[in-house]
Amino acid sequence: MKKHPLVVSIFMLSILLVFTSCSNDKFNTDQHIGDIEENEGNNPDTPDEEPVTLDPRLPADIDSTYTITFEDNFNQAAGTLPDANKWKSRLPWGPDVIINKERQYYTDVLNGDNKAPNPFNFDGEHLIITAGLNTPEQAEATGQDYYSGVLSGAESTPYRDGYIEAKIWYEPDVDGFWGAFWLLHKYYSSPEDTGANGISRTEIDWEFVRGPGGEFLGGPYDTDQATIAYHYNDGEWSISRSGYRGPNNTSGTSVQCDGTPLNQSSGIGPVTLPEGGDIAGEWHRYGVWKTDEFIKWYFDGVMVASICDPEIVSQIEMYPIINIAVGGNYPGPPNPEHFPTSMLVDYICLWEPK
Repeated sequence: MKKHPLVVSIFMLSILLVFTSCSNDKFNTDQHIGDIEENEGNNPDTPDEEPVTLDPRLPADIDSTYTITFEDNFNQAAGTLPDANKWKSRLPWGPDVIINKERQYYTDVLNGDNKAPNPFNFDGEHLIITAGLNTPEQAEATGQDYYSGVLSGAESTPYRDGYIEAKIWYEPDVDGFWGAFWLLHKYYSSPEDTGANGISRTEIDWEFVRGPGGEFLGGPYDTDQATIAYHYNDGEWSISRSGYRGPNNTSGTSVQCDGTPLNQSSGIGPVTLPEGGDIAGEWHRYGVWKTDEFIKWYFDGVMVASICDPEIVSQIEMYPIINIAVGGNYPGPPNPEHFPTSMLVDYICLWEPK
């Protein structure tokens, strides 16, 4: 964990370096406070100043008034289940609805589902989500030949203006792997799903994909890159690596926050490492800063893409989801020899303005 000092000058008497992070011990860092003269503060002209404490994971361009309003550091014992006060273990449409021709069944363990194996475990420091092959009996009961896990913060973490980040590790060389950390519209599949300016079913994505390629989305894909995307109007409109596209492949135009154009041939992402290495097999931080005015994606604290058009940014609450899908339209068919496979999550934290 990098330490990012904040220098506070108090009448040239001292320098105060403060480091902080999530309350979990994994991110605690040593504090060093310089010597301060004993009579400091006795001067009636000295203003009373509260030292500003910044979380070292907050990107530098985010206002220091943002504070943590939700966190899960997953420091649970092996054999326990995810915190039901923070998460649901299902998507809003339930485990029996198959989307994107995916091959997994999400075991809803927090509702007592035992049709397939429990995909969640902990090692005292991390959440472990596992996707693997079902037995013939489990495949018959679920209708899918793979099992996996999804955690949704539908009830605990909807937010409209804030920065959310997850620290994630996943395995390389797994064909058919489709992991994701993403945000979904609070009122998805609800009569209240009107969005902003008629924008409904909004989705903001970080995706981690490997495979030969699916039926509709080409390929091959590898984990030397991570995909980012923005979808709305039930997926009819989207901005991704493929550009800005609307219904029937019609064109759209917008801009990123630095003025970079977004159009049918110029989109956002994918994200790669400067040296071209594999993102899988290493810990990385994946963040999204969303307000009513813009969406910004951050990789290890650095902004890598943005949309700065309030006309298409959903101005309604969204919540995080983390999951492993298997196969389907994007990665293509899974290789059963590569399963089971796991994705580890160190933390998920949400910061909102005071």
